[in-house]
Amino acid sequence: MILSAMVAGTPMQVGQTDIVMRVLNFLLFLGILWYFTGSMLKKALLKRRSKISDKLSSLQDQRQSIKEEKEQALSALEQAKQQASQIVSNAKQEAYLLTQKYDQQSKVMIEKLIKNYRSMQEKEEEKMQEEAIAEVLDTLFNASETALDMPVYMRLIHQKVVQ
Repeated sequence: MILSAMVAGTPMQVGQTDIVMRVLNFLLFLGILWYFTGSMLKKALLKRRSKISDKLSSLQDQRQSIKEEKEQALSALEQAKQQASQIVSNAKQEAYLLTQKYDQQSKVMIEKLIKNYRSMQEKEEEKMQEEAIAEVLDTLFNASETALDMPVYMRLIHQKVVQ
């Protein structure tokens, strides 16, 4: 009817429309629809809310467990850093002690080598003196003059020692 009035070009009066009846019919339709499908819609919405709530709590639990794991990992990292620092410190101290020990041992070895060298030098000097004395004595005993006066004897020993 509205369409035919619009096509005919005649102006419409509010009284000619049944808008009130149509609105009431529409509201009645919505009421009936809500009466029959409202409980199903409520159930569906409650079910969806429950799923969302469960998912949210699951995600919060995961977040909390991940946060705890992160804290544990950070504390383990700090402990590892402290252990590494302690190991480095111990290694440096041990290296210093070993250096001191080997320095002391090398000093002792050098002193022993010097003592051995001096004792060998003294023995070599004594040996040379003994050889010189033995040579002088051989010269004296094998010489044609058998007179052993003190000045000649001293002169011969002095000559051999000086050589």
